[in-house]
Amino acid sequence: MKTKLKLLMLSASAPMAIFLAIASGCSDSSTNTPTYIDNPYVETFDSIGVDEDSAAFQSYTGIDLLTGSTTIDSSGSRDCSLNDLNNAGIDFFLQNGELLNSLLPPGYETRFFRVDPDMNVTTFDTLTKVPGYVSFSPEDFTQNGTENWGYFNAPLTSYPVYCFWLKGKKDAGITVKNVYGIIQPREATDRDPVNVYGYRMSFRVRINTNGENDFRKQILQQ
Repeated sequence: MKTKLKLLMLSASAPMAIFLAIASGCSDSSTNTPTYIDNPYVETFDSIGVDEDSAAFQSYTGIDLLTGSTTIDSSGSRDCSLNDLNNAGIDFFLQNGELLNSLLPPGYETRFFRVDPDMNVTTFDTLTKVPGYVSFSPEDFTQNGTENWGYFNAPLTSYPVYCFWLKGKKDAGITVKNVYGIIQPREATDRDPVNVYGYRMSFRVRINTNGENDFRKQILQQ
């Protein structure tokens, strides 16, 4: 009788063991770790420096926002330039490269709107899109520069974020699609506060080259 009972117990437990083994195997194989890749349409420029020195028309105050590089203020490739109010060496702002100065050759038109008056660096670095917008339209970009929202002086007292549109480079056929970006000042110093020249700044920038409100540095691999 005991032998028959043991056989019955073994025969009943065998299917359960097989079921548990199969279930365990299925669970292991269905747990996939997501893979992220660099976003092919987003470029990040962590520090673009501009410097207003004493060489007329040779200061490195221009920015080519498409390549993330500094240019001299007379460069035709610039998208925006650092300018000061009334050429007084204070109250600086970013101005559309096309409109800097009638004495200089024109750069490319860039349009702006402000995203936030003061954002910390962690929030900027993790910003995936400009909040409040699904996509952008020309009417969103209301200004030719940043002076409408105040000025930069050394040291910085706030860290505003602006969204920009490289309208001029799209119109010129340099880019196939609209290029949008976000830009924020990093720091500012003035080597010679009592004189006009000597002001320095740097900016962090992220651009999307696919005409999208998407600034994710990495995306899920399909």
